[in-house]
Amino acid sequence: MNVAVRPRVQALRQAGEVLNLTDVTTSFFPYSEAVIVSYAPGQEVVGEGDPTDNYFLVVRGVFRAVKVTRDGRRQIFAFYMPGDMCGLEPDDTHGLTIEAVNAGTVAALSRQVCRARMVRDPQFNNAVFDNVTRALARAVDHMTMVGRSSAEERLAWFLWMLSGRARGRRAAAVELAMQRQDIADYLGLTIETVSRTFTHLKAQGLVALPTTRRVDILRPDLLERLASADRDAPIRAARSVC
Repeated sequence: MNVAVRPRVQALRQAGEVLNLTDVTTSFFPYSEAVIVSYAPGQEVVGEGDPTDNYFLVVRGVFRAVKVTRDGRRQIFAFYMPGDMCGLEPDDTHGLTIEAVNAGTVAALSRQVCRARMVRDPQFNNAVFDNVTRALARAVDHMTMVGRSSAEERLAWFLWMLSGRARGRRAAAVELAMQRQDIADYLGLTIETVSRTFTHLKAQGLVALPTTRRVDILRPDLLERLASADRDAPIRAARSVC
């Protein structure tokens, strides 16, 4: 059974595996006062309704922001990767649950301390601002894609987005930390549609699927075009550009 680790610093120290900050990379963020905590797959960092005491910086692994409706439907609003900040909500309590997708580590950053430091430390202020604006840009892209695109375009966009976030450069292969159900809940599709669409992209020669978690991008040019295409642009039309 997973035990939720609440966002208060004292609770983090008691429930999490607290590491020395020097043991992990801090190149993402100039913050030395953070509490570093490790999580098991599926473990909750904060839950809906928890107080917004901290921001969280992903150090290792992948995390997801989740909302479950009253009728039991789940929507994933974001995936967070190393260097991303999460928990950036304006209210006194969290409206989303943040969970670990795989084994991961976050740095808990006190909001009060963050705000005070932003006033006196331009480098820290810039780091926060850059992270927030990147998160906003990704959220806009996500909403646009889910609202206007076909299943093929949504999955192509998802793979193209992940390939661009691999260590800061475009990758020829994507390792999926998340399961098919996570992808479906992020893209607003059913898991059956996600599986069929992976098969479709493979049949069209855009990708290879050597394992269930690895996607080799064989035609990045066509995948990019499909990812940015209009809603009615089919894969076969993109293929004719070869």
